[in-house]
Amino acid sequence: MGIKALKEISCIVKPETILKWFRKLVAKKFDGSSCRKTFGRPPISIELERLIIQFAEENRSWGHDRIAGALSNLGYKISDRTVGNVLKRNGIPPAPERDQDTTWATFIKNHQDVIAACDFFTAEVITPAGLITYYVLFFILILLGSREVHIAGVTPNPNEAWMKQMARSLTMADWGFLSGSKI
Repeated sequence: MGIKALKEISCIVKPETILKWFRKLVAKKFDGSSCRKTFGRPPISIELERLIIQFAEENRSWGHDRIAGALSNLGYKISDRTVGNVLKRNGIPPAPERDQDTTWATFIKNHQDVIAACDFFTAEVITPAGLITYYVLFFILILLGSREVHIAGVTPNPNEAWMKQMARSLTMADWGFLSGSKI
C-alpha cells in the first residue's frame, strides 16, 4: 500500500505516520537482539581446527564436504563451510578440481526448455489480528532464453499438506505450468 492509497483512507493521521508505524511493527517482530548473547557463531576449538588440517593434509583428494562428513562420523558437528574457512585461513587450497567436460553456460543452454526453480519470499500484512507474515511460493521458468515468474500460492502457514497440494496443482499434465519442467 503506497502513500497515495493511504491518503485516500486516512483522516486522523498522516499517511507517513501510518507507514512509520508499519515499519516499527515489522522491525519489532523480527528484532531478536534481546535473545543474543554474543555476535556470530561460536568459535571452533583448537583441537578441531588441528584435526581439520590433519585430515586435509593426509587425504589430499578430500574436499570440504568429505572432511565435514568424516568429522561428523567422529561426533563433531561442523559445516563444510567452516571446514573451508579453516583450510583457507591456514593456506591450504581446496581439493583438486575434477575435470568438467560441460560448462555451466553449456548446461543451461542445453536444458533451457525444461529448467525451473522455486523459492519463497515473505510479505508482512497488517490484519485485524495484528502483523502476519505471508509466505509466497513462486517459480521461475527458463523457457527459450526468457525467464517467466509464476506465483504458485500465498499462505501464512506453508505446512506439508499445503506444499503437497501445490506440487499436485503445479505438475498437472494438462494445465500445470511446471508440466515437462525439471525442478
